[in-house]
Amino acid sequence: MTEEKLVVHYIENAVKIVQTRVSSLRKKDVLRTSVRLYDGKSMGVAGSLGECDETELNARAKRSLELGIPYPSEATKDLEREEYVQSDLQNSAELLEATEEILERLRTDQPEFSFSHIFRSSKTESQLRNNLGLNLKSSRESVSLSLVIKDKKSSNIIDAMTGYEGRKFQKKRFIELTNMICEAYKNQLDGIEEGEYPVVFMSDDITYYKKLYESLNGMLFATGGSLLSGKTDMKVFSEKLNLLQTRNVMDGFNEPFFDSEGTVNDADRFALIENGVVKSPYTDKKTSSTFGLPLTGSAGGEFDGLPELGTPMLKFSESEETVKQLLRGQKGIFVLIASGGDFTQDGHFATPAQLAFLFDGERFIGRLPEISISSHLYEMFGKDFRGVSMDDFLGLENAKLTVMNMKVEKL
Repeated sequence: MTEEKLVVHYIENAVKIVQTRVSSLRKKDVLRTSVRLYDGKSMGVAGSLGECDETELNARAKRSLELGIPYPSEATKDLEREEYVQSDLQNSAELLEATEEILERLRTDQPEFSFSHIFRSSKTESQLRNNLGLNLKSSRESVSLSLVIKDKKSSNIIDAMTGYEGRKFQKKRFIELTNMICEAYKNQLDGIEEGEYPVVFMSDDITYYKKLYESLNGMLFATGGSLLSGKTDMKVFSEKLNLLQTRNVMDGFNEPFFDSEGTVNDADRFALIENGVVKSPYTDKKTSSTFGLPLTGSAGGEFDGLPELGTPMLKFSESEETVKQLLRGQKGIFVLIASGGDFTQDGHFATPAQLAFLFDGERFIGRLPEISISSHLYEMFGKDFRGVSMDDFLGLENAKLTVMNMKVEKL
């Protein structure tokens, strides 16, 4: 019988901010442990929060195994790896001091606005090991600065937002970004002519690519429920488009490098689309074996439940051009807030953009009236896809920009 143990220890410091003042400091320390027993046909699982009695946990897992819950996949074996990634501001006092410094500066620079939300530092330690030679250890730290911006003269709950997540505390660049957003917000521009424009998103803004999550789900892909079903090894998108499933820390992924089944990929990435060619959907062991698909290592699930197909982080590979080069001398429309839109079943996309800026590739010029943007999955990632910037916006971590042509209309 295979015996496997998963331990996840999450530590967090979070400073809550209300109206540009520190409201509270919260600390979180959560330890989760689960034991899995495999007999080749079924799996038994038992989990515990906090310190646990492993003897009792094993006994519960054995009782769970007797239920005969099917799990025919083999456990990962003969694999060892350790990784430790550190970030700034893991000390709560340092995080609090950094928060106060930024808020003091924003009160001076932007008295017409109030800022609220959370600055957070966190650490996730994970270990998965079994009696077949599997021993994986991951420790990843990160810092996240996130602010909701409100114009004091506005009746809106949210007028703009700012933030970034990474490993370095980039105070100067974060303040520069926040000031740029506020100044552009105050510069209300006249409406633009309707037509096709280069539209710019933060690369990790799921608004413009959430249809790909559905279309590349291994279960939907294999059973004919995806727009990309039956298109393996076909060139569907622009040759500029490369889409990766990633657990690589350099891509801003802060969970462990292994999935919940212990699958590890080379460079912690797996190419789902290469040069516009569909290579594979994302899969766990069950989806892979059931439908004869590549195993991409996308297992998730609750810590005290059976592994199941999860939702991975997807990343667009960078081009060899800066965002200014991708704009090709044109002004772009930078979409900061867009909600209320969606993709249709056949791939058409439309959304209102509540906050969009005219953008020259370096600075936000001013705020545009509310607009609607639209396209189709095959066009926005096909002939209209310009690429992803090689440079981070303002030098902030994980701040690549995606540029594509889209139809823009007035609201």
